[in-house]
Amino acid sequence: MFVETARPIILTGDRTSGPLHLGHYAGTLRNRVALQHTHRQFVLLADAQALTDNIDDPEKIRRNVMEVALDYLAVGIDPKETTICVQSALPALAELTQLYLNFVSVARLERNPTIKEEIQMRGFERDIPAGFLCYPVAQAADITAFKATVVPVGLDQAPMIEQTNEIVRRINRQAGRELLLEAKRSFPQRDGFPARMEKPK
Repeated sequence: MFVETARPIILTGDRTSGPLHLGHYAGTLRNRVALQHTHRQFVLLADAQALTDNIDDPEKIRRNVMEVALDYLAVGIDPKETTICVQSALPALAELTQLYLNFVSVARLERNPTIKEEIQMRGFERDIPAGFLCYPVAQAADITAFKATVVPVGLDQAPMIEQTNEIVRRINRQAGRELLLEAKRSFPQRDGFPARMEKPK
């Protein structure tokens, strides 16, 4: 599906629930501009993920796909260096998510610290949309489909990377070989310092 390259593959992106702002620039966007020259970078417009807690206003999600894409171009993300993708336009991601759901339990998803915090923040209590509960599995599909080994996220998203790697290890055990690659979390750039990789455990 993707051309093999010597450069490490990085996957990053944003939910298209609204335009980006200065906080996005300071936290992630400027880092992506730098990383596109050292990595094979894919940036995902995560519209399908945005629907998991915005299903009552799908037009907002659709409209903001273009807004977020324009924000990327405005800060210097270069389409010649970075591949910008719309999540919902890649049906293979949804198919892979469906497969991966068989490798994780509902109990494990509910124990994910990031999911627990976001459920509380959104006031879902027990009225949790199934798509929202399962979005870590969709993220695992995104990461592995692009063969990404570098995922720049904050500390709050570290459980998502661990959940991805749990699914990867389970599938590799079943396959009897290293079919999928594990991903490492990188820390976003701060105060002019470049992103750095998380040390292996």
